[in-house]
Amino acid sequence: MALRYKLRSSESILANSVETITPEGVSQPPLQERGFYDSYFTAPLGLVLASSANFLISWSCALLSGSRPLFASAVLMSAILALRLAISVFCAIAPNCCSRERVVQVMMASETVLSANIGLFGALSLMLPIDGDLQLLALVYALTYASAMTIRCADRPELARAHMAIIAVPTIMAALYVGTPAMLVLALVVPGLAVTMDTLTQSVHRDLCNIVQNSQERKVASEQYEFLALHDGLTGLLNRDGFHLSLEEMITLCGPGQRIALLWFDLRNLREVNESQGYTAGDKLLCEMARRMRACTPENAVLARFGSDEFLLAVPVDSRHHAEQLVTKVSDHLHRPLRLDYAVVEAGTAIGVAIFGEDSATISHLMQSANIALMQAKVQDKRSCFYVPAMGEERAERKEMERDLRAALSREQLEVHFQPLIDLDSGRICSFEALVRWTHPQRGEISPEVFIPLAEETGQIITLGNWVTAQAAQAAATWPEHIKLAVNLSPTQMRAPGAALGILHALRLAGLPSHRLIIEVTESIFLEDCVHARHFMDDLSRAHVHFALDDFGTGYSSLSYLHRYRFDKIKIDRSFVCGPQVGPHSDAIIRAVAGMGHKLGIEIVAEGIETVEQVESVRRAGCTLGQGFYFSRAVTSQEAQKLLDQEENHLSHFLVAQ
Repeated sequence: MALRYKLRSSESILANSVETITPEGVSQPPLQERGFYDSYFTAPLGLVLASSANFLISWSCALLSGSRPLFASAVLMSAILALRLAISVFCAIAPNCCSRERVVQVMMASETVLSANIGLFGALSLMLPIDGDLQLLALVYALTYASAMTIRCADRPELARAHMAIIAVPTIMAALYVGTPAMLVLALVVPGLAVTMDTLTQSVHRDLCNIVQNSQERKVASEQYEFLALHDGLTGLLNRDGFHLSLEEMITLCGPGQRIALLWFDLRNLREVNESQGYTAGDKLLCEMARRMRACTPENAVLARFGSDEFLLAVPVDSRHHAEQLVTKVSDHLHRPLRLDYAVVEAGTAIGVAIFGEDSATISHLMQSANIALMQAKVQDKRSCFYVPAMGEERAERKEMERDLRAALSREQLEVHFQPLIDLDSGRICSFEALVRWTHPQRGEISPEVFIPLAEETGQIITLGNWVTAQAAQAAATWPEHIKLAVNLSPTQMRAPGAALGILHALRLAGLPSHRLIIEVTESIFLEDCVHARHFMDDLSRAHVHFALDDFGTGYSSLSYLHRYRFDKIKIDRSFVCGPQVGPHSDAIIRAVAGMGHKLGIEIVAEGIETVEQVESVRRAGCTLGQGFYFSRAVTSQEAQKLLDQEENHLSHFLVAQ
């Protein structure tokens, strides 16, 4: 399938451009064929008028003079004119039935014979004893025809000179032969006329060359602008506009029964390459991925770079199974490691797939379906995902919840709750962890496990996190001095410009000393953005803010974090404290972590405590602090204050048997 906007390079545009014509290189086909010989394939009105004049003058001289040589010349001239006129009429009536090259050759030969005959006709009229008026008519006719041919053949100066010579030389020789003073003057004047007409021909030729060359340059520039408007400058692939045009054309050419698979690629590690190796390496990665996509896709496919790290591929398929095979082939090809300069990069993509004719009936819906499938593949951490209608419903519901969350943030409809952390030896409250809660007007209470990831994906986590920190700091400022506040921070918040300054500003506004704040982070922060994490923690550590490592034991736990960063607390994940997996192995792990924490001077927090037996177990294992429903659920700021008041007035009811 030949698509109008298939990938092509700017070099091919220049290579296919029309040949430039210069005055020095006059034998150029574009100017010859289109400029000079097009008259043979159009209405022959001009040729009819010129032929009528030739016929009238030649026969007038022949009949009035009674000269046999002139009569023979007139007969030959009439035959040539009739042939030319017949060919021109035929080409005008049936232009597709005649060979252009053959017509050009015949017409050029007939014009040469006609010019020679006219030159001979003029020379004979001077040498033969005929009436002076007839001599003058024949002479003027010959020289006028010679002058006209120099202009007509301006695209080929050598041809114009030939016509002038064929006519002028016999005239000059005849004038010299007669030898009268008037004829000798004529013999001197005709060469001057020939030189003058040749100069004029050269001038017209240069003007024609400039016109054609300017036209060609404009055409090349127009093609280059069209190429740049429809293609990506880095990879040479189609851009968004070019892709839409090509996809529309593909759908038109495929017909109603043809399925078209749309693959939406998202390059997973472009940002990491840009940050670790520089944008030059990132550009190389993009170009290499584009090259791989071109290499493993069919010739009739349409491939485009849709965004900074996104690509689109549309290709006709026979069935969904055919599309699955294609996706597997492309995915395997793209996931092969590649070397960028001196580093090996795992080149991976997430792919969302939708099929035109099955999932969608319009281009806009096809694009939307493929994008939804891509989002699903990224959420599920899969290489590829095919669109199913249920995804659209989930996406619509997710979009609605996203709008509701944004509205809840702007109207401050969220609420900060606080869950206490208990000293396992004294049973007293030592700090509160701030946890955000959302009660939707129609949906009711929505779990943080639902709306926190949504806020992360949509970028609202920065606004949400700043709001939680500010609200929690205001509440904590009213607590006793020894009670600390713990807030969770996401990687997105840490990467935000001025994140550390924003937290310190919130503490100053609330009047909460910075040493009473504990920021809880997870290990994913160091995996995603180690440089920003170090700068962020260094800035806040200098202000005496404390840090806790949350959910320790899950994900990619590494002791190197404890060596490189200063943590005051390690929170052991609840999966080691409660649940079906709890047993001797989990107890041994807790003991090992607690022993390490004791050696390093780090407090160990056991999360998810629900029973008194679990309290005793983690305390014997060496944990110093506990958190969970056994002590208290997350409560409002007013209820947190009541817990503190009760503890102040009475012995802590959190105290357990020794």
